Amino acid sequence: MGFASIFGWIQGLEPFLWPLIGITCAIWIATKAPARHFLHGFLVGLIGGGVAPLIQALFFDTYIAHSREFAESLSRLPSGLRPRAFVFLLVPIIALISAGLLGFLAWLAAKIIRRPPTTSL
Repeated sequence: MGFASIFGWIQGLEPFLWPLIGITCAIWIATKAPARHFLHGFLVGLIGGGVAPLIQALFFDTYIAHSREFAESLSRLPSGLRPRAFVFLLVPIIALISAGLLGFLAWLAAKIIRRPPTTSL
């Protein structure tokens, strides 16, 4: 998603793609992780939610060139706050929000799917 967004390939589709990716990951975690579904979801969300905005921050000029709406919103930043620095500041915030949401979705998916616990012999 990070690379696709910096080149403008998914412009306008991100609000639909992120939930789709989140639900898919949550279901996958719920079916593959033996336990601690929230923790697994949290960690996947932390990595995925941090990598995409980090890529956008690292390739800031390319991202801004392909994202007019975001460029316009950055023009309204308070004076003295550099746009690239602002994007870097967003990385941990977005990562933590993504982590919490995916952790919750993975936990919820595990409750809905209700896989029987594995027993060792």
